Amino acid sequence: MGTNIIRSLRKGSVQWNEEDRLQLVSILAKAGYAVKIGRRIVRGTEDKAKPQFEYTVEYWEAE
Repeated sequence: MGTNIIRSLRKGSVQWNEEDRLQLVSILAKAGYAVKIGRRIVRGTEDKAKPQFEYTVEYWEAE
């Protein structure tokens, strides 16, 4: 099984905050998955004064 990615864009009223992501990571880790939290700038918004960020939770089966 490969890496799975759950993405959350910070825009609008329907978004995941840091607490939501940490709870998700906790649940996945307890279920035996390896987990990584990431953040990156959304392509095309790099030059803006306030670029948009995409928050990710990556998980895969731990060996």
